[in-house]
Amino acid sequence: MGFFEKLFGSKKLKTTDADFGAIESFSKRGTDIGWQVNQEFLGFPIEILIAGDANGIVSHQKQILLDALQQETSIKTEAENALKEQFDNAEMEFISLEKHFHTRGMSVNDTGFELTFQEKATPNYFFNVHFENNKQVGVVIDG
Repeated sequence: MGFFEKLFGSKKLKTTDADFGAIESFSKRGTDIGWQVNQEFLGFPIEILIAGDANGIVSHQKQILLDALQQETSIKTEAENALKEQFDNAEMEFISLEKHFHTRGMSVNDTGFELTFQEKATPNYFFNVHFENNKQVGVVIDG
């Protein structure tokens, strides 16, 4: 292990969640731990970032995630409608989620979650669709 890894690196924590199996930490601040869940969603393997502590994932956020995973079809429709609107605003033709995007990840918070899509044509553009109660409430484009 190199000097900087030893100085700044931290050992990832691992635990087994009853619903998601093996999960590991991606950050730790005091007693707060950010957990990473690997899951297939919308046809892609994605990383899901979610809050917790040493005992595992926070129950409220876990319920938001479980609800979203159970509603995958309606989440896809919501995301497609939001992304189509962005394409329409740019006067570009939108064909389908699968044609234009890779699903890259999800982050869960106390009010909902955010799905991140990477545009295939210009891979430097990421479209983050925000959801509350499994309904999209906004899109942020990062490039």
